Amino acid sequence: MATSKVHPALKAVEKSGAQKVKVAVSDTDGVLRGKYLHIDKFKSAAEPYPAGGFAFCDVVFGWDSSDQCYDNTSVTGWQHGFPDALARLDLNTARNVPWDNNVPFFIGEFVNTDGTPHPLCPRQTLKKVLKRAEKLGLR
Repeated sequence: MATSKVHPALKAVEKSGAQKVKVAVSDTDGVLRGKYLHIDKFKSAAEPYPAGGFAFCDVVFGWDSSDQCYDNTSVTGWQHGFPDALARLDLNTARNVPWDNNVPFFIGEFVNTDGTPHPLCPRQTLKKVLKRAEKLGLR
């Protein structure tokens, strides 16, 4: 009989009694763009791949820090209708937001539907750079 281990962050959210969780992803300028998820949706989003994840509009790859859409984009834009992209939660980023009634907060990152890193996701790019630096002996 297999036992699944529950991540400590999920235990903490459950214990808190929170009815909503704030999640955020980084746009191309490094600005966190977030939204609230109902606790049930959060639990679903926190499931491991391939079941977990949540939708987040890919406009974050097509606008600047003032929310002005870029012209002539190829990945997203008016011509594509700004569809949702798949984001996965990094449960190790768990925090509480003190100025928002201590609502639980998590950072997500974009992935392709097959679970591979999304090529425009800033967190995925950072992970790639860190791996390259580690191979060079840097930490």
